Amino acid sequence: MKDNEITSFDKELNKFLQPKCLIPGGLGLWETYFRKICTAWGRIDSEIRPQHIIFSADNGCNMEGYVGYNYEVTQKQSRNMLLGRSSATQFCNFNNIPYEVVDVGIASDDGIGVDRKVAKGTKNILNHPAMTEDEFNSAFQAGYERVEHYVKQGINLFSFGEMGLGNTTTSACVLSALTGADPTETVGPGSWPYKPDLMKRKIDFVRAVLDKHKTSIVSDSEVERVRKIVAHVGGFDIAAILGAMLACVEFKKPFVIDGFITAVAAACAVHMNDRVKDYALPSHNSREKGTELALAEVDITQDMVPIQAHMSMGEGTGAILMVQMLKTTQHMFVNVGTFADLMKL
Repeated sequence: MKDNEITSFDKELNKFLQPKCLIPGGLGLWETYFRKICTAWGRIDSEIRPQHIIFSADNGCNMEGYVGYNYEVTQKQSRNMLLGRSSATQFCNFNNIPYEVVDVGIASDDGIGVDRKVAKGTKNILNHPAMTEDEFNSAFQAGYERVEHYVKQGINLFSFGEMGLGNTTTSACVLSALTGADPTETVGPGSWPYKPDLMKRKIDFVRAVLDKHKTSIVSDSEVERVRKIVAHVGGFDIAAILGAMLACVEFKKPFVIDGFITAVAAACAVHMNDRVKDYALPSHNSREKGTELALAEVDITQDMVPIQAHMSMGEGTGAILMVQMLKTTQHMFVNVGTFADLMKL
């Protein structure tokens, strides 16, 4: 929307809300996000029709034993999600939020869920670029096309999750490369309990990776720089979420950020298109150290994040809870009675 169109729509929203039986500003962030969602749509819809998409992929650094658990957990948990037995999918099932698992790079012979497998995991970023340019484009396009697919079906709000052992490490690499932040500011424990020796190993790994690729991730074009960063030190899941988020902007559909990995993808997306800020909604404050830094790139401060639950499950667990709260408040804002009706009681 152009600035004058936004002003005009703000007036329309105010006219819509003014007669409602609500204390002005009394619902705090929920009014803020109701306004943001409606402004993204360019209209006031009667309901939110959500779709949750989980992008799964393995990372070479994990497959070669540098970080994390056995990489086969990625494919096992992805199959578990298809059966509806994971935390995120249980959240979806209970709240009637449809979801899908998209395989963009699981290290398995067969495709798991929606098969958009680019390769059986990325290469080990300590020694090689994570992916080729063509592989980046394939993962990016997979994310873009899944959003496009659901837009045609009438979906008007997206949320994103991920599954892939080692992806907090690749995300830390991407975020440090993108912002120049020291790895001590971007590296967290991931799915492990906090252990000083593990943290030192991850920080040293990220430093070594950034030093290895420092001359290959520069460009005069910011869009090209982001593409190079993700292709060299990221993962297929980040590339796919990046494509999905930029598709949301193109199709004027707001989306919910989950935790650290999706926040890093959003930070990358806003460097490619500043309008991402108009469509991105936070959900929770992940316990991963770099989340606050990543969200700041999208102009999201901690007081704008509704859920403070110290979560680090991944898969979109926080995003799904946020979607349910947004559905609830959207229903309320559209259907709540007017002050005039109240006074007739």
